[in-house]
Order: sequence, then structure tokens, then C-alpha cells
Amino acid sequence: MISTDTAVRPATPAPSRPAAAPVPVRANRREAAQRRVLASSMVGNAGYGLLSTITVLYYSGALQLSATRIGLTLTAAGLAAALLGVPAGRLADTRIPARVGAGVSYLLLAVMESLLVLVRSFTLLVVVLTVAAGFEMLARTMRQVTVAGLGGERAAEFRAKVAARANLAMLAGMGASSLVIACDSPAVYRAAIAAACVCTAGQGLLMLAVPADALPGPGGADGSPLPSAGTAPSRWLVLRDLPYLAICGLYAVMTMAECVITVALPLRISQHTQAPTWLVGVFGIANVLAVGLLLTRVGRLVGTPARAGRAMAVGGALNGLFVLLLMLAADRSPATSVALLAAGMLLAVTAQLCVLPAENELTMTLAPARARGQYLGLSETALTTALTLGPAVVTLATVDTGRTGWALLAAAFALAGAAAPAAARAAGRNTARATVEAALGAAPSKCPPRPEG
Repeated sequence: MISTDTAVRPATPAPSRPAAAPVPVRANRREAAQRRVLASSMVGNAGYGLLSTITVLYYSGALQLSATRIGLTLTAAGLAAALLGVPAGRLADTRIPARVGAGVSYLLLAVMESLLVLVRSFTLLVVVLTVAAGFEMLARTMRQVTVAGLGGERAAEFRAKVAARANLAMLAGMGASSLVIACDSPAVYRAAIAAACVCTAGQGLLMLAVPADALPGPGGADGSPLPSAGTAPSRWLVLRDLPYLAICGLYAVMTMAECVITVALPLRISQHTQAPTWLVGVFGIANVLAVGLLLTRVGRLVGTPARAGRAMAVGGALNGLFVLLLMLAADRSPATSVALLAAGMLLAVTAQLCVLPAENELTMTLAPARARGQYLGLSETALTTALTLGPAVVTLATVDTGRTGWALLAAAFALAGAAAPAAARAAGRNTARATVEAALGAAPSKCPPRPEG
């Protein structure tokens, strides 16, 4: 320990405390910080589950907007926000502590969400939704950087834990939204939006409450300064990492399987089978519960990029089979349709439990520490783009093109999964090479200086 007494130093140094003493304190701080991030994610996702379910109905009722205009607005806002992923990550790498950026962004998002009850025109709705989507992207990217910092060597496992808890909380929000829809009152809709805003604000405050000394890097306890312009990674470093780009692209394709569950499955059950429509709700709840309860445990089994690549390959094949079973469920007896649909949903849930931890492992582990923000920002961009364009792509493939579209969609999932192991190996080699180069660049030279003259 360094003495802070500036008077007379004793001739014999005082005995210092054991070096291992601060470790439990730091570990306790990190555990407390992890609990706050978990609480933040659960509170925010409860509000998201409530808001995402009722807003479309609110827009169509209060503003008298058609489904087409609402869909185009949400798509435009999502694509605009997707462009902010890498710049947001760059800010977390070089300028703003991630926990602060996430907390402030969630607070600003809550403000934008509260304006929804005041919107009375389509133009203003477009502006509010676009700005809100931008703040959401900033918040999510910086939250992922915070999760990576708190997770340390087990960043992927901690991220899976956060996602699992968030899924369960979102289910609670969706359950509350069903009561709001049943009331079908403008006043109740506005009250629900206000409650969702409070949840989002609470999420931001909990992120700001994460102690800085529990995190490495900018603003962390290690005292490392923000990178200067000369030492900071290139603004577009991640865009030159082709294997990582490939992983994000493959994951974007796999993510569209979620849109099959939320868009194609309800349409298939209600319009092309004799199965009871209440299966839509049962399948949705089962999907969320399975992911929420099992994701963390399964994530521990996917502990290396090689395993993650193989898990994504299995997930792609299962998603392909899921799509084919949905296709075959049409125009059959009720019992046969229910059996095929149930088997398909079992495959879909299993596929998600393969793909989600695999994506966590690949995007977290293969992101270099000096540019982790922009790498995770790219993964958020891929996710947002897939979820934004997914409903349109899935609808086009499964509604407008018949069985050919279903077969092509199944093939896309299977091929994306099959390409994942090779992409994971290439990205792993890139990361290893970058780690060696960074170590060599940081190591001081052991050669004596050459004498002048």
C-alpha cells in the first residue's frame, strides 16, 4: 500500500497488507453490479413486454392509422436505429463509460416513450418512434458492453443469464398487456404506456447505479484512462473483420426464425389448419418460458467458439426442420396438424437454445477488448436489422410464394447454420492473431539502446 502521509517516511517500511485482501471486496462489488444489471434488464423488459404488445393497437385506435403505415413506420425507425450500433460501441470504447451511456440513453428513451400519449399526427409519430429507436439502440449497445465488462472471462454466460431473466420479465409484461387489451379503453392504454415509461426510467437509473469500480476500462477501478486519438482503435475496425461480419450476418439470418414464430406460425394455424387458434398463445408462452428457464444452463455447455459454431449449425438444421413441419401442417386433420405443429415448436425451442448461447459466445469472446464496443455494436445492428426486416421477409416467403417459399426459408436457416463453424474458426484465428500483435506491440523492448555516434 502507498502511504498518503507526506511528512517523514520511516526508515523501515511499514508492513503492507496481503495483496489478496482487496480481491473479495472487488468480487463483492462485481456481484452487486451484476445484480443491478440483472434487475435493470428485468424491469426494462417487463415494460417492453407491456409496451410492444399494446402500442400498435393504440396507434390504430387513437390515430386511426392503417396497419401498413404503422408497419412502414416501425420498419423505417428500426433501420435508422440499426445504423447507430457501431458508432455507439465506438463511444463506449473511447469516450463514454458504458454504464453511464446506457443509463442516460434509457432515461431519454423513457422521455420519448412518454410522448406517445401526446402524439396526434402521423408525422410526429414517425419522429418520436425514430428518435426512440435510436436511444434504444444506444442503450442496448452500451448495456452489452457493460455486461461484457462485468462478466469478465464468463461474459457469454453472464449475458445468457441476463437474457434469460429478461425473457421471464417480458412474459410478465405481456401478461399485463392482455388485461389492458381486454379493457380496450383509451385511458387504460395511456396508463399502461405511462407504466412502461416508468419501467424504462427505472432501467436507466439501475444502470447508473452500477458502481464504476466494478468495471474495467473507462471509468473503472483500474484507473485506465480513455484511449487517446493515437491509441484508440480505428473507427471502422470491425467492418474490416470479415469473419466477425460473417458471424453477425449468419446470426441475423437465424434470428428471423423468431419472426416465423411470431408472424408465420399464427397465420398458419389460423388460416391453413384446423388446429385450435389458442395454440398460438400456448406456443408463445412455452417458447418464452423454455428460453427463460434453460438458457443459462445450456449456455454453460457452449464454452468455446468451436462449440458455439457447432451449436449454431445444429440450431440452423432444427430451424429448417421447424419450417418444413409448419409447411406440412396445412390441410390435414386436426390431430395431425396439432402433432406436426407441436413437434415443430419443440424443434424451434431447441434451436433457440442452441443459437442464442452460441451467438453470445461468438460475439463476446471474439470481440477484441480494445474495440469491444464497436464489435458488440455490430452484433446489435445485425439483430435489429433482422428483427426489423424479418416480418416482411417471412411473410413474403410463407404467404406470397407458397411451398417454394417455405422450402427456401428452411434451406436458408440450414445453410446459415452449416456455414457457422467455418466462420467461427476464421474469426478465432483473427482474434488470436490480433491478441498476439497487441501483446507484442505493448511489450517493452528488452534490447539495450544503440549508443549514439
